[in-house]
Amino acid sequence: MANNVNQGKEIGGTTFFSVGRETPGKGFNLVEYGYQADGEGVPPEYLVRISSLRNRCTVVGVLQEDIQTRVESVWEPFINASMLTTGNMLIQALTGSQSSMISKATSRRLWQGSTPMVISLKLKFEAVNNTFTEVVEPCRLLQCMALPSEPANFRGVSLQAVWDTGKDLFTGGLTKALSNIPFLIPPGPTPFTTEGILSANKRTMGKIDMEDSTGGDKIFIEIGRFLSFWSVIVKEVPLVHHLKFDHGGNPISAEAQVVFETYEMCTVQSLEDSYNKKNMSSVEGN
Repeated sequence: MANNVNQGKEIGGTTFFSVGRETPGKGFNLVEYGYQADGEGVPPEYLVRISSLRNRCTVVGVLQEDIQTRVESVWEPFINASMLTTGNMLIQALTGSQSSMISKATSRRLWQGSTPMVISLKLKFEAVNNTFTEVVEPCRLLQCMALPSEPANFRGVSLQAVWDTGKDLFTGGLTKALSNIPFLIPPGPTPFTTEGILSANKRTMGKIDMEDSTGGDKIFIEIGRFLSFWSVIVKEVPLVHHLKFDHGGNPISAEAQVVFETYEMCTVQSLEDSYNKKNMSSVEGN
């Protein structure tokens, strides 16, 4: 595992010169933050890896509680409720309530889809060598995964920006023109792609490269050597920074109860892939 110096990273007006751990492979490098082994270290079964292509990082945390997952199947009445109510009222009125329109068949329901898989994980971060890269930065990055980003080249609203926007509409196209306006970039993947609609190609965690990062971000998680989910959204990031600080004012430990959702509903086949350890990156040598 190589070291990577994060030169000149500015956060809140302060420039940090931090050292992360670079994770090679998969067609690109992600800088690793969070868990650092102390002594014999924590077995890989208890480590959670959360990778974000937009943030070029992997956050590694230690599991603190049981792994919680939830999925629901959505079913609606097969017969329209208003039609059934009207017909039932009519039949009961005509028969003096000796009969009704209700039967076992009228209670049948039609499947309307299933919810995305919800994954709730409680993670702990503790400082061993570097409080910033092992506690502060991984917590900040988890929050970033749920937040939009601003255009990198936004120059502020001015008459010149308005003029450039109009000019770019004619010369550079809509995308270039919109870069002059402070529209926020969504934090997750985009639904406006043909992947999975017109293509049957499966994405696995061993075939990721930067070209896969369409939309605002691509996030994937690996739970020990048990489960992996490709393309998730970060729904909630409640954080608790404990009241113990180092000499620089950084908390030396923190806990996060992160709630993830799969970007799409799972199928029998995609869930099988999540349980397939071949789709995971190696967590043995971290």
